Amino acid sequence: MNDDTEYDLTQAEYYMQECFDLAERALGRTSPNPIVGAIVLDKDGIPVGKGYHKKAGDKHAEVVAIEEAGDKANGGTLIVNLEPCCHQGKTPPCTDLIIKNKLKEVIFSNYDPNPMVDSKSEKLLLKNNINVISNVLEKQGLELNKFFFKWIKTKLPWVTLKQAQTLDGKIALRNNDSKWITDEEARKKVHYIRNSYDAILVGENTVSIDNPYLTVRGIENSKNPIKVILDMNLTTNPKSNVYCKDSKVLLATKKGHLKEKLNDYLKLNNEIEILELDEAEEGKLNLRQLFIELGKREILSVLVEAGPGLGSQLITSSLLDEYLLFIAPKIFGDKDAIPSFNLEILENIGTARRFKIFSHRLIGNDLMLLLRPTT
Repeated sequence: MNDDTEYDLTQAEYYMQECFDLAERALGRTSPNPIVGAIVLDKDGIPVGKGYHKKAGDKHAEVVAIEEAGDKANGGTLIVNLEPCCHQGKTPPCTDLIIKNKLKEVIFSNYDPNPMVDSKSEKLLLKNNINVISNVLEKQGLELNKFFFKWIKTKLPWVTLKQAQTLDGKIALRNNDSKWITDEEARKKVHYIRNSYDAILVGENTVSIDNPYLTVRGIENSKNPIKVILDMNLTTNPKSNVYCKDSKVLLATKKGHLKEKLNDYLKLNNEIEILELDEAEEGKLNLRQLFIELGKREILSVLVEAGPGLGSQLITSSLLDEYLLFIAPKIFGDKDAIPSFNLEILENIGTARRFKIFSHRLIGNDLMLLLRPTT
């Protein structure tokens, strides 16, 4: 960062927040790229160009904003939430365009951890006498691109477990009836959440009991996430709704099934891919191996809609980044109703698995909690 500046950081933060808002329009559509928004201010500090990266392979946010600004970019300032790229990928380096259009200053929130970029762009801009201010609203920027930052550093996707439960911790009645624990507003919110993830993961019990579609509904210009189905012994009905031809399906199962049995699924949908996994323990597939495979396929985020079995395995395997919990102000009062988890019995409260509340808000008459595991 070049400290020789008198730029109004309050103004920079204002426009940086607008960059965040622009970037969020493309949530779930840019993988394996980050989500990025950009604004160009002319030499008088007036916005003359805005843009965001719409999907992988399209123009970067900086390019859209600079092209909209035209000649007014000369001597102006570029505000962008991520350090501009300096390498040739599917599109040319953004730093070349910044230099060519004679911008005097670049302000960004986060350094790009991609080894091809990390601090290299900043150095290149400074070398060309362009002032650089970094780390503006840094924490908010990190949160905005949490999917990308985890994947670029670990090649593993961000994993969020989503559940809805009653005040007494139940997700379904003893007869597996779970429609509906939460009210309509919360259910609509779930569709917006699905729309922002690359993939949605469920286990075989969810498919067999609920027969869900796992699609995004009621949102304009939405897209369906890739469906990932855990079915160790291929017990799900190949004609289940999740296997319909509205999006790609990854069917994760154990190794060694007969080809004829696999073909029962493949012949119904040519977008089904079989993932053969090892067993982590008796009766359970290796989830870490699954997430490694998803990372290789440039899937940066996975929303897990799970019952007690899969949810518990995520926690015991330490594979959970986030727990999204909807709490409905209802009480089943039935000890045999289905609980959120089926973890081991504790003898000491001090050994309980702990979470911190990252955020909370009311959705209609339901409470939405966003929780993260504590170390």
